Amino acid sequence: MAAGLLLCFAWYFTIIAGFYMLYCPVMYIMFINHKLYRKVVDALFALWELYPVALFQCFFKTHLHHFGDYVDPDENTIIVMNHRTRVDWNYVWIGLYHATHDPTGEVCICKEPPDKFKNSRDIFDRISGGISKIKFVLKDELKNVPAMGWIMQLNFFLYVKRDWREDQLNMLQFVEYYKKLKYPCRLVLFPEGTDLSEDNKRRSDKFAAANNLPKLEYVLHPRTTGWVALCSALRGSGLNSVYDVTVAYDTPAQTEADLLRGCIPKHVYFYFKKYSIEQLPEDDLALKTWLNNRWSEKEISLKNFHKNGKFLDLVSNKTPKERGPRSLRKAKLAFLFWTIIDIVFIWGIFNSVILQFWVTYHSLTLVFVTWKFGGFQNVQCKLLQKLKI
Repeated sequence: MAAGLLLCFAWYFTIIAGFYMLYCPVMYIMFINHKLYRKVVDALFALWELYPVALFQCFFKTHLHHFGDYVDPDENTIIVMNHRTRVDWNYVWIGLYHATHDPTGEVCICKEPPDKFKNSRDIFDRISGGISKIKFVLKDELKNVPAMGWIMQLNFFLYVKRDWREDQLNMLQFVEYYKKLKYPCRLVLFPEGTDLSEDNKRRSDKFAAANNLPKLEYVLHPRTTGWVALCSALRGSGLNSVYDVTVAYDTPAQTEADLLRGCIPKHVYFYFKKYSIEQLPEDDLALKTWLNNRWSEKEISLKNFHKNGKFLDLVSNKTPKERGPRSLRKAKLAFLFWTIIDIVFIWGIFNSVILQFWVTYHSLTLVFVTWKFGGFQNVQCKLLQKLKI
């Protein structure tokens, strides 16, 4: 249990320190130069993503197994993934850290020439190693979590309330925001909408029975309405590809409480499969069928994994290739950087009246903005409509 408490404390405290020490000063750039603001906050988030990579892998000996395709870090893409546990998203950063490293030097097949984005990377892309611009589709209530939810607001994640009328407006706002900025992003979507707990599985089985669908054991039936709307909207904004990702664990931590108790997986398995946008249908009904087919394949692949310890590619009927891990050197350097931020924050909060006022002022500001405007993501949209970029 001590290990779990230490992990969760280090993880969350670094979010708190990073928010007040780095995000709060940067926040004011959005009122001056919105595109620069977007680049800076995304670079900060990309640097923070390296912290849990080092924390889990170096200190808690989590071994990441990456199967399947290389993930191009410069693509405008959607990543769809099964939601095995409530803490899956914490491992996505580790999975993408390794999946975006291509040790073979192979070139991905996409719309743009392979060197177009790489040659145009600015200082912020280089600082973050080209792994920035990750966005998540999250439950709306998460934006209220102190520091963590506020950072997600500033990074402009997509929040959903499971009220389609509101969610559709938020989705269109998200797409239009990045389209107007001409700014690519990698959007992580869990189509199941919730994790594979016993209660959620019973609800999924009930839905399957009511809709004459097969019962699934290793995944839940995906919700297709949001997926179709997102894919269709982003297709018009230069969507390059969709990555179908399957995750599995040796001993899954189903909830945050499990992590606190020290139930930390030692082996995490990610299987990435890439589909270029040309491979996806344009018709809404066909897009729903496409996603359901992917989930049917996941069920078979995960069944094989839990029986034989291997994923299964349904096209070739073979085990996908496991790729070599990426060096943790960059993650270790980022860990050192964030540790210094933590130390400076601890010293300042006990010794500096200015920092104490800074923390109080910005905490109240974020609480007010979240209550009054629904979050800083909405403020950013309004600013972008007024400011010249």
